[in-house]
Amino acid sequence: MLRRTCIVFASSLALAGCNLADKQEVQTDDSSNPHYKQAQQDLDNNNPQGAVSDYEAALAANPKLAGAHYELGIIYGDKLADPIGSIFHFKRYLELAPNSDKKDQVQALIDKQSQAFAASLPNSAAASADDTAKLQSENADLKKQVDDAAKTIGQLQAQLAKHHGHLASQQPPPASTPVADAPVPILNTPVALTDGTTAGTPAAAPATNVAPSGPLRATAVDTNAPDVNAMPPPGVAGTNAAPTGPSRSYTVVKGDSIWKIAHKMYPGDTKNGEDKILGANPGLDPKRLKPGQSLVVPQ
Repeated sequence: MLRRTCIVFASSLALAGCNLADKQEVQTDDSSNPHYKQAQQDLDNNNPQGAVSDYEAALAANPKLAGAHYELGIIYGDKLADPIGSIFHFKRYLELAPNSDKKDQVQALIDKQSQAFAASLPNSAAASADDTAKLQSENADLKKQVDDAAKTIGQLQAQLAKHHGHLASQQPPPASTPVADAPVPILNTPVALTDGTTAGTPAAAPATNVAPSGPLRATAVDTNAPDVNAMPPPGVAGTNAAPTGPSRSYTVVKGDSIWKIAHKMYPGDTKNGEDKILGANPGLDPKRLKPGQSLVVPQ
């Protein structure tokens, strides 16, 4: 009986010694490992790929270095967007250090990387939810841009209308078309003289035709001769010449031509209208029409 008890006790001591040795072999840090130190410097220099190479070299030298697996899990998940690599190293960390005070934290990181891997799969529910949320956000942004653009357009239209109103108030009223004075008819009233002849005495002579001082003499005139007072004075175009039939008066405006006047006064018969206007206005130069000039237009 005593012998059996000694054997069991010895066996227990041996097992305890093995477990203690295993625990001592598991490390979360290895300051003496040059690869481990270099990996930490690579992280400080924002060189994740270099850190991965150095941590793997450190694990090759010391496979029990659990801290290297933890750091690799962080790098693969956060720096390299590789959820599979991150999950692998986190699980290796838990296998080497199952009683670590970081156990719950590492398990949460494993769950997070598993969700990230599921979302990366095509047609996954997580990816669909992310895409839907992204589309909803983009639609909201587009709607806001459309509303802002419509508001800006309304403001610009209001400013344009205000500007047009200001310009209209600043413009002078349109100038009225000058109307040529109607020619004053000169009446020739026959006056009987003592010798039996007649003379034409103007009923109302203009000031420029005042007779010179001295006694007036009646002069015999031929009543069959053309009346010189009815003819236009020399050097003046015959714009006031009396037409042979009923006529009307037209005042030239800027941009007028004989064709345009004929088109206005004789719609449908422009060509004959040109001939009528030129015939009723002897001496008229159709290429030198002047605004305000009065023309005789036969009916």
